[in-house]
Amino acid sequence: MDTPYKFYDGKLGFKVNHLTTDRCHEDSLKLISYRSIYNRMKSKTQCEKELRRASLGNPALVLFSSLSREWKDSITVKWGEPEKEATKSWFAQHYVADRKAFDFFVAHRYGDNNEKKLDLKLVEQYTYNASVLNTVLKVKEARKSQLKARRVVGVDIWQSLSNDVNAFREVEHNLPTTKGGLRRKVGAFQKNSYASLISGRLTNSNATKIGKKEQMAVLDELIAHPNNLSNELIKDAYNSMAKTMGWKTITAGTVANRKEKKELISHAGRKGIKSLQNTKLMQVKRSKPSTPMLYWTVDGWDAELYYQDTKVDKKGHSVTTYTNRLTIVVVLDAHNNYPVGYAIGTHETPQLIQQAFQNSMNHIKELFGDYYRPYQLQTDNYAKKALTPLYNMMTDHFTPAQVGNAKSKIIEPYFNRLNKKYCQLLNNWSGFGVASGSKRQPNVEVLNNKKKDFPDMQGCIAQLENIMATERSINYEAYSTKWLSTKEEHKTIMNAESYLLSFGSNTGHTYKLRGEGLGVTINGEKVWFDSFDVNFRLQAHQEWIVQYDENNLDNALAMSVDGSERFMLEQKYIQPMAIADQTEEDIVELKRIKDKNKTIIATIIEERTESAQLANPFLERPQLEGTLAKHLLTDSLGQHKNNKSAERLEANKQATKILVKEEKKETKRKAKTFADERLEYLENKVNTNEYFSL
Repeated sequence: MDTPYKFYDGKLGFKVNHLTTDRCHEDSLKLISYRSIYNRMKSKTQCEKELRRASLGNPALVLFSSLSREWKDSITVKWGEPEKEATKSWFAQHYVADRKAFDFFVAHRYGDNNEKKLDLKLVEQYTYNASVLNTVLKVKEARKSQLKARRVVGVDIWQSLSNDVNAFREVEHNLPTTKGGLRRKVGAFQKNSYASLISGRLTNSNATKIGKKEQMAVLDELIAHPNNLSNELIKDAYNSMAKTMGWKTITAGTVANRKEKKELISHAGRKGIKSLQNTKLMQVKRSKPSTPMLYWTVDGWDAELYYQDTKVDKKGHSVTTYTNRLTIVVVLDAHNNYPVGYAIGTHETPQLIQQAFQNSMNHIKELFGDYYRPYQLQTDNYAKKALTPLYNMMTDHFTPAQVGNAKSKIIEPYFNRLNKKYCQLLNNWSGFGVASGSKRQPNVEVLNNKKKDFPDMQGCIAQLENIMATERSINYEAYSTKWLSTKEEHKTIMNAESYLLSFGSNTGHTYKLRGEGLGVTINGEKVWFDSFDVNFRLQAHQEWIVQYDENNLDNALAMSVDGSERFMLEQKYIQPMAIADQTEEDIVELKRIKDKNKTIIATIIEERTESAQLANPFLERPQLEGTLAKHLLTDSLGQHKNNKSAERLEANKQATKILVKEEKKETKRKAKTFADERLEYLENKVNTNEYFSL
């Protein structure tokens, strides 16, 4: 209960709002209205005297001694002796928490190498003690001044201060409860300030049982032993050496204290470098990517879902197992944990990782219209040598995680979330990791009873696919919308050639180019591919490996055996045999081939003409007369090289005329009706003269 007594200007006052019926405190005696008591305090004829006017946060005070005996008795019965209670309140009002003391105790270090810090509970208590002692010093000086002003003698000031300190329990101090103890504590505080409050055992004054560097080095090496020895074993080993060397023996408790003190130094020896990196060394805190496609990560997860599998053993017996699990490799965009790609298999392999990336590229094309590559890709070091070419094809910024640094991968917590959110609800859930303990595992008895209801492999695959579909649907809208904010310099496209090099399949056979292109049998069906690049025809002597995507056979990639020559192919357009079946698209595609063939012919003529011009001066030399080469070498149109110079020049013109003539013939052929072609066909097949001779 807040006391209404208050000293002001050296006099004892009482809060007016504890007397009034209105504008009153909840504990008011309600003896008089506020207006009445206010008028009485202002009147020179009334006994009640105003000690302090009301102000913001400070209620009006009436001089306690000016109140009637009846009112004094009522007040004393309810709130206690005025002098005593007012003194308590006055001490509390002068209490201020000492921030400098807090900073001092927080910064305090002790121990052999000043490596220890005070417990925060002690810091709090020492700060309270210092703050109360500060108040004691202030109150002591103020009380001396008051007693002197009132000419009061014979007062035991230290007893009164001790009473105040014992009564003040607004903070948890543990200062002495006697006046003598308080006086000594105040004297030490005035002499040594905050340091006087710290226990001697928490300073550097205590001697250690192991003093020499050699002794500590031996103990530290035993603590850091890779066999991770117990405290008892370390004690025994140390003491056996200590007896020989004349050192003091130690206890297991000493080992425990030293082990705690040297945890950082000994950790790598006891638990390894990886554990040191993941638990003791400084960790980097990272924020999520601001937009999609800036940062992908990939990892495999042995999904915590059982499936049943039946196989025939060597003896011909059918055996069903129920503890089989699948592995799913997930490619995750760290922006909002969107699973851009995944692949499911029996175990993690480089091929499964490649399939997951292929799935991601196809999904990104579905979302954004092209094979956009991630700006940065982080992976672990599994099959790094085999997969690095793929990773470098996927991104310009491949940053593998540091070996052993599991915390750099955000995908592992993601798998843990999937296990809790989806898998744990399914009947074939296999539980958490082994290290999680039996309390977090499903009931083995129940699992055994319903194991025959576990799905087969395909059913388990369907479960995982549903989980991925759900995850995508949850984040799809936010992911697609935020893609619009991705900067253009962070958007790079994987071209079709790179895609097929990275993810394309092939039959394992090579193919020779024919007039109709390259015929590849895919899943039992012949598919024809060709290229409109003239250079592809110039490489007709090559054997070609054809890379294709089974999900999209519109394009393929022809690659020479040594990989030095590569050409993008398109699936051959199939023309109808019958003119009547032709569409406008058929005519356009037919024209493409004819135009390309003209270009090829022109290329042939140009090159042959150039070679003829270069070779002719040598053919006219007398040394070649009568040689076989003289008669075999021809010009670009197949003419012998002994033509006159003018005739060779005329050859180019003649070639042009031939092309024009061929074009006219083709135009006429198209102009023929179907009936004309049919009649011509019959005339070539039937000898009508035989009928006329009858």
